[in-house]
This record gives sequence, structure tokens and C-alpha cells, in this order.
Amino acid sequence: MKICIGIPTNRQFRPQTVQALTRMVAFSAKKHELFIIVPTEGYNTAENRNYTVAQAIKNGCDYILFSDDDMSYPEDSLDRLLSHDKDAIGVLYSVRRRPPALVIEYDGTDEQALEETEIFKCKAIGTGLLLVKTSVFSKIKSPFFGYQWHENGMVKVSTDWFMCEKLQDAGIEIWADPMIKDVKHHGDYAYETH
Repeated sequence: MKICIGIPTNRQFRPQTVQALTRMVAFSAKKHELFIIVPTEGYNTAENRNYTVAQAIKNGCDYILFSDDDMSYPEDSLDRLLSHDKDAIGVLYSVRRRPPALVIEYDGTDEQALEETEIFKCKAIGTGLLLVKTSVFSKIKSPFFGYQWHENGMVKVSTDWFMCEKLQDAGIEIWADPMIKDVKHHGDYAYETH
């Protein structure tokens, strides 16, 4: 199996992300062929993610693992997400603000999501750490990632939700794995869910 690991960035990587990525690659490289890309093309994350998809398809990757440049996660995260064999599956993590709030949309509360002991369907989940089968992108229209804007120029729909809406419209299920713990979103603090 060939997996593209794509980390879009137009800023500096958090040291915790570099460490998490290095550990995950060391853990998974013996089992899978990894194609790592750090796209810097374009001016925003949507362009970077679309470029990642194009390169993953061009290089014959079976999956794309999207990671943000400010995330940390356990070394076995990729293998655990792969084990579920889902079209799109992500992990639970918090936005970078106080009070914590999960980057997920589903029919429940954050507390209920954190108490789940099995993977569950959701309407949308953040691309901070999201595994997607590359074949999914042949079922939705390009551009796969983008933004929707309010009239005042503020973001109405981010790249995460933009793609998730396309997946929903195509009837592609989106899943969350609440069992992968110790996922952090780094900013002024390490924003944790647990």
C-alpha cells in the first residue's frame, strides 16, 4: 500500500509536529510505502491540499493522510486509521482556543464524542489528521478544497468543511476515531481534548 502524507504549510512547522511525523514515519515505513509531500504552492491551505491530491494521484497513492503543521499525534495513528478501511476517517482534536471545542460536526456533544469507544459517522471532521482513500477524489468535483466567504470577507466555510460537504453530497461516509488519544493542536498552548 502506498500512502501520501501531505502537510500543507505557509508558515513554520511546530517542533511537536516534526517530532510526531518523524515517529509516525519510523513506525509505519516498514509496513507501507510512504510518499511525503510538504506543498508550499499557492497562497492558502486549500491550494496546498489540492496540490497534495494531484501529486498523490500522479504518484499512484492509495491513501492520503492529511496532517496540519501544528498537530501532534501518536506514532501508530496512521496504522490505526488504516485498520478501519474507511473512505474518510479522522481523529478528535480541539480548535486552538479556550474553551476547547472539537473540530467535528455530528449529532452529539463534544463530551459524547470523547466518551465513544467505537468509530462513528459524522457530517464533517477537521483535516488536522485525516485519512482519505485517493479513489474518493474521482467521485467528487475539483477543486476538492476551497473556501466559502461571507460578504465582509471573513471565512464562512473552511477547507475542511468545504471538502466534507462534497463528500456528503457524493454519498461518501465520513468517520471519526475517538480511540486515538493524545492528539494535540499546538498554538500558544497544546490544545488537548482529554
